[in-house]
Amino acid sequence: MKRKFLIVAPSYNENNGGCVVQHKLCSILNDLGYESYLYPPSTRCFELNTSAFNLSFKAILGVFKRIILKLHKELKDHKSYKTNSAFNAPLLTDKDTSFDDSWVVIYPEVTFGNPLNAKNVVRWLLHQPGFHTGQFFYGQGELLVKFNSAILDFNFPGSKTSEKELKVIHYPLEYYNLSGASNTRKGTAYCLRKGRGKEIQHDLADSILIDDMSHAEVAAIFKRVKTFISYDTYTAYSFFAVLCGCDSVVIPDGGVTKEQWYPNVKDRHGLSYGFDEIDEAKKTAPLVKEYVIREEHKSVDNVKSFLLESDAFFTKD
Repeated sequence: MKRKFLIVAPSYNENNGGCVVQHKLCSILNDLGYESYLYPPSTRCFELNTSAFNLSFKAILGVFKRIILKLHKELKDHKSYKTNSAFNAPLLTDKDTSFDDSWVVIYPEVTFGNPLNAKNVVRWLLHQPGFHTGQFFYGQGELLVKFNSAILDFNFPGSKTSEKELKVIHYPLEYYNLSGASNTRKGTAYCLRKGRGKEIQHDLADSILIDDMSHAEVAAIFKRVKTFISYDTYTAYSFFAVLCGCDSVVIPDGGVTKEQWYPNVKDRHGLSYGFDEIDEAKKTAPLVKEYVIREEHKSVDNVKSFLLESDAFFTKD
């Protein structure tokens, strides 16, 4: 059986790396001849605990009101959903579809439960489970697939964690390159993103925060500043800075070694883990462009491998 695929992903946002690769995965699947669609994150699963049963009637009505508001937001999100016109990744408009054995539904690690009641579930671990929300709830019989070597080994009872990674890359190299780069650089740029809350470790004078800027705006900054500093340890902007000729520094997470951060040394090319390795990072910076192009091409092979594994996993004798 050649199953169809549904990728549960937020509306397209070029500044959200996880969102970009979810849309890219859908596009690659369609290019490979597998009918595939995008679908907005669903709010049809809700966490309840014993404290909920001790609430007053008025408080319980408030809980249900919030649930109704979430469902209303889901309908609104469907109408305003954005896709990337350069991708072969359409939105599934039939909201009454039953996700039976003819489908594989791919949820990101942040999705709570199985809101679409899908028979075949893949949990794509784009980050450590529980990192964003402090909680997670998966189900038995799921296929768990890590994005890359940065995701810690994780197992969930009754499910299988793949030994292979589903690394899908999309780099907007039309922005991030050396074209028009300044010969005389000064100042710094930085991002907080998922590292928000960390102690600031650089001088904010003459330093530009790039959070929420467009790729065009960020690239223009990267082409004139000397150093980019990321408080988010896992963001493609660290590589984008290297492609534009910046020194690229990643502020370490507490207690996490360089080898634990990215076990694969190739994933660390051009990046200084802390301020003490800038000179060493410069030695591997010329390898970054070739590496990202190769990784983007490898995305198709990674998807093909995933297709074989998911088909075998969900095909019962």
